[in-house]
Amino acid sequence: MNKSGDQEFDVLLSFAGPEREYARAIHDIATANGLRVFLDEEFQHEIWGKNLVEYLDRAYRERGCYVLVLMSAAYRERAFTRVERRAAFDRMIREASEYLLPVKVDDSWIDGLPTSTAYLDLRVHGVLGVCELLVRKIRGSTEKLSVPPAVSVPRVPLGRLPGDQLATYLLELCARPQVTAFGALIYDESSAALRKLLRDRDYWDALDKASGPHFEVFALRDTEGHEIERVMEMLTAASLSRSRSRGYYFSHLLKEYFGEDKTRLAYPSFLLFLAERGRVKYCRLIPFRRTSMEDTFERLSALFSAIASGIEEVGGPTMSSDVLWEHLKTKLLSLEYKLYIQNAPTDAGEAVRQLTAYVEK
Repeated sequence: MNKSGDQEFDVLLSFAGPEREYARAIHDIATANGLRVFLDEEFQHEIWGKNLVEYLDRAYRERGCYVLVLMSAAYRERAFTRVERRAAFDRMIREASEYLLPVKVDDSWIDGLPTSTAYLDLRVHGVLGVCELLVRKIRGSTEKLSVPPAVSVPRVPLGRLPGDQLATYLLELCARPQVTAFGALIYDESSAALRKLLRDRDYWDALDKASGPHFEVFALRDTEGHEIERVMEMLTAASLSRSRSRGYYFSHLLKEYFGEDKTRLAYPSFLLFLAERGRVKYCRLIPFRRTSMEDTFERLSALFSAIASGIEEVGGPTMSSDVLWEHLKTKLLSLEYKLYIQNAPTDAGEAVRQLTAYVEK
């Protein structure tokens, strides 16, 4: 089958209901980058009144160059996704080249698909990474991915993206004329409860919802270092000149990113950024105390909700960063959060690139 564009669609999206948010974002971004993408909700007028099994079977068998499948536990169980993948499998038998493009959302695999089939993992590549590779595969384009301003890129189940994909997304946001609010949830290797929370899709989806549409949140892993400080003592009548060692612990993130040489960090902590016109205008550190996963989740959810509602209360990100920050500061202090001024790089691009280097591999 010719892949050169003689089909109606470049790619058809096959997914279960819980993954619709990912499918919409992939559709919107891929379409903005020149692909013809089939998303069922855009063809309700065409589907209306038809035999749905027959319609889906023909669509996923005949109308596209590729089928991108978001594989998940829900995808394995749904009746209509079974129709879509069986049609795709039948087409695969006739294809001389690849047809089904699998993307893992969780650890599920679909029956009938050879386990040797190469796949992408949404938890590793993120929506932007999947779109970038999809455009490259179909168009052969290596140009920078365009992300439309109105598109909300959903967070992946693990609550983290590779640093380069996260940086690309944040830089796109910071290049827009409106204020960009984003934050980094900082943990270390001993933050067992928090690391477990970040790997639980239900918890992260709830935090995603709490943060609202104008506040982007991601996770960073910090480590502690230990150094020896040498102190020289003066000669006295009762002692010889000698040196002794003192050890101190420090946060690598605070030392390398903020230049704070001997400072430790409480885990978890949260870094809040407001950027405007390519510049970081405000950066504040909000520490938490280490506690149970449930309590940590409640505290984070409350913080994210407070920031999200504060942005909405002043009219959204179109308000100036100075006005927005004054409102957020008053709101957070009234809720008894501690806010510590941090001196981040003033250039938003540099601030983002350096910060995302701490995203866990």
